[in-house]
Amino acid sequence: MSNKCEHIYEIHYIRAIASLMVLLVHVSAAYFYQHGKQYNDYTFFINQISRFGTPMFAMISGFLLFYQTRKKGFKLNKFVSSRFTKIGIPFLIWSIFYLLFSYFALKINPMKDGSNLFLVNFLSGNAFHHLYFIALVFQFYLIFPLLQLIRSKIVWPLILILAAIINWYFVKVDVSAFFEGMPALVISQRAFLPEWIFFFVFGGFLAYYWEPLQSFSKKFKFSLSLVAVMVVILAVMEYRSVGSIPSNRVTNFINIPILTLFMAGIMDSLKKINIFDKFLKEIGSLSMAIYLIHPFVINIFDRFAPQIFWKTSLFPITFGIILLGTIIFTKLIQRLPFSSYILTVPKLKVSGSNKQIQPRVNEVSVAK
Repeated sequence: MSNKCEHIYEIHYIRAIASLMVLLVHVSAAYFYQHGKQYNDYTFFINQISRFGTPMFAMISGFLLFYQTRKKGFKLNKFVSSRFTKIGIPFLIWSIFYLLFSYFALKINPMKDGSNLFLVNFLSGNAFHHLYFIALVFQFYLIFPLLQLIRSKIVWPLILILAAIINWYFVKVDVSAFFEGMPALVISQRAFLPEWIFFFVFGGFLAYYWEPLQSFSKKFKFSLSLVAVMVVILAVMEYRSVGSIPSNRVTNFINIPILTLFMAGIMDSLKKINIFDKFLKEIGSLSMAIYLIHPFVINIFDRFAPQIFWKTSLFPITFGIILLGTIIFTKLIQRLPFSSYILTVPKLKVSGSNKQIQPRVNEVSVAK
């Protein structure tokens, strides 16, 4: 076991791309409501294709945890402490913030269905539509101390197959129908672990097979590029035939591994382009902050932006303004005392003449 945990820029850049995908989903959804709850071909394409972002974040969450454990071991007390300070406190703060925002700005009373339902919704990340993923990540943390005991590479393919079977069953079968009352309510939540477990476990599998898979992705990046194009084409065919498709759909059991290897293979090329390198580093380091803040920025933009910005032809400009607004808001919050308890933003570490990002276990990948 090594005490050194290498810089893995590929994962950091993939996290940046996944973060942008999440934002694309929500900005395109804002267009949906602005256009009388209708998509056009362009905004629907963006909304559906960008849904690869959420399972990518689940995968990255697993990768960072398992790779850190593989390299440096596992200490339960340190793990619990870091989870609470880096993830738990921001979750509480932003849940309360969005509850107040919903009550005063959106005129939504979170207590209208009673205190029991309010508690379930709060713990399930339903204080606002995007916080469910943080609640899901906490469930990942519950099973991680057990899964990290699996240190054998030989066992991980079997664990991945088992996770795929479990995930498939809970996606295809409405298990909540077998229960009543509170159990049914809990199982029906979007942030229900068995419906996402494949992507988290795939992150663990990737962490233990990173070196050979990284070499494979770089050696066969052209072939993976062709396969990735096919994934996108098939995804378009899928949503055109069945309508809106969820992020945790079964086809993503194949799509996400392919797209992950494809992106890992091309990151060397992107890294050589200075503007892309700087942009992806910045977005990757701000991924959690962007996730937490962007729905608020979209709501403010929706209320005050001139109607012309909701023309489909101006989508790239509107997206850019919302992204920039989210980053500016993040920078302002970082100036506050104890801002580290509000937002988790990893620092850029300098290595030689280039700044690098160390993917640490006290970071979390988040998405919708």
